[in-house]
Amino acid sequence: MRNDPDKQPIARLMILAFRGFEQDLLSQLEEHGICDITLSDFNVLRHLDREGLQLTTLARHAGLSKQAAGKIAKELERKGYLRVGMDKEDGRAKSVTYTKKGQKLIEKCISIVQAIEQRYETRLGKDRYQDLRASLTTLLNIGMEEP
Repeated sequence: MRNDPDKQPIARLMILAFRGFEQDLLSQLEEHGICDITLSDFNVLRHLDREGLQLTTLARHAGLSKQAAGKIAKELERKGYLRVGMDKEDGRAKSVTYTKKGQKLIEKCISIVQAIEQRYETRLGKDRYQDLRASLTTLLNIGMEEP
C-alpha cells in the first residue's frame, strides 16, 4: 500500500503533492541564487501578507505556536527578509513585515509558482488542470461551510 498511489488516502496524496511543489519551489530558488530559505521558512512566508501581520495572527494562520512562529520570523529577520517590531496599533503586540529583500523574494516566488503551475497545466492538460483547481476549491469550501 505504501508505494501504490491508488491505495493511498487522498489527504496523503495531497500532502505528498504539496511537498513536491514546495521542494520544486525551493530548488528553483536555489537555482536563482537564493540558498538560505528552508522548507520551514515557507510555513511563515506563505501566510504573511504584503502589509504584514501581528505575530499572533501569523502564528494562527500558519498553525504554529506563537513561539515557533516567532523563532522562524526572527531567523528570517536575521537573513534580512523580515522585520519584527512593535505593532503600531497595539504596543503589546509584535508585527512582522517584509523588508525590501523579502519583497523581492516573494516576487521571485510568485514568478516561480506561476511557472510550476504552467508546467502542471501542460502536464495535465488544460481541462484536467482546471478540474483539479475546481475540485480543490470545492474541498476548501466544504471546510468553510457552516454545519
